[in-house]
Parts: sequence; C-alpha cells; structure tokens
Amino acid sequence: MEIGQKLYSHPMICERILETVIAEALNCFADSHALFAKTRDVFTARIQSYVLETKKYLEAAIIGEIGNNTFDHNFFFKNDLPTGVYCNLSYKQKYTILADYGKGIKQSLLPVLPSINSDLDAIEAAFTKRISGRFPEQRGNGLKFVSETIQQNNWHLFFQSGTGCCAIDGKGKTFFSKTPSLTGCLAILDFSGEK
Repeated sequence: MEIGQKLYSHPMICERILETVIAEALNCFADSHALFAKTRDVFTARIQSYVLETKKYLEAAIIGEIGNNTFDHNFFFKNDLPTGVYCNLSYKQKYTILADYGKGIKQSLLPVLPSINSDLDAIEAAFTKRISGRFPEQRGNGLKFVSETIQQNNWHLFFQSGTGCCAIDGKGKTFFSKTPSLTGCLAILDFSGEK
C-alpha cells in the first residue's frame, strides 16, 4: 500500500474516524480522562463489565490482549503524559479505542531484536513473529492471536506505534508508515464484521 493511500477501499474504519481519533490521541484524549484505566485491575474490571453486558467473550479477549500490553511493557511513563491505557469501548457506538503513552513497539522490541531500524519494522515484527520485549519469558503470541482472530471474523483493526501502522481485516494484514508519529500505541477496532 502506498503511503498516503486510503487505508480501506470500504468504509470500515474510514479516514474521517481515523484522523479524528489520531487528533484526539495527539491531544491525550483531553476531554476523556475518565476513560483511562491507570492500573491493570481497573482495566480488567472494565473488560469484565464489558463481557457481562455484551456476552462478547472473543472481542473481550482481543481488547484484553492489546490493552494488557500497556501494563506488560510500560513500567514508566513520561511525567507530562497520561499513565495507563485509554479504553473507550463504545466510540461513536461502533468502535473500540485503546491507546497508551508508553515506550511503543519499537522501544519494547529493540533489546531482543536490535536489527529493528524503524517503527514499521517493529510493528511488522510484532504482528508476524513470535517475539516479546519481555525476554527471557516465553511470550510473544498475543498480537498474532489478535491478527488471526480479526481476520477469521472479518473484523477490523488499525494499529499505530510511532509512524509504523498495521491494518487488518478479513483480507489480511497491511503494513505502512503514517505521520504524525504517535507516542506509545493506538488501536482502533471495529467488531461489526461488515464487509
């Protein structure tokens, strides 16, 4: 996919939603601080409430896998940025938004994969290789599970860390670079399964 080309040929996560969410992320979701789960237990409680209300267990597993990475890989946050994970489970009544202002994919993976040269290399490795920044722990399948489940259910995911991006739907994965660069990680999920 060419940089600057529209992400999708259909309006699943349309450019307007994408640009609006990125603008809000660059502003640290200033009007929505109550949606930040500052600790893992608060995030877990939100996921459990989501499951009780919706009975969407597989969707909750995807949300949990992405959101828990905030707590698994970020032990320190910059003083001027929000801590924890931003978790909006009903953005515009259709999307789930997860974001953090941690070190991002590239900085998480550099200690175990020093050959990473860019945010794009890092995000591609994260979604395609069995690798974890928490070496020597035997981990690193989470984002592969996310990718496979999104594809199998024809759901939609846009994920950005730095300038590296991944778009996933029923047709597969696309990796590309996009500016502006984002601190940490941003995920936009659409579980509607629309084609």
